[in-house]
Amino acid sequence: MAKIFKHRTDVAYFDYKDFKTLQRYINQYGQIEPRKRTGLTESKQHQLARAIKRARHIALLPFVSNG
Repeated sequence: MAKIFKHRTDVAYFDYKDFKTLQRYINQYGQIEPRKRTGLTESKQHQLARAIKRARHIALLPFVSNG
């Protein structure tokens, strides 16, 4: 089943080192969930995407999942 989030604006800043939080916003194939599914604002979604991409580059998160 797909995860559907409510508005998650309680996160002040997405840190690329906090991979446990970032994993919640990645689907089973390793793709970043869209704004409609996460319920984040445009600026928060941009911060999230930037943090996920940084975490991928330093190998905290995988680029592709074996889903």
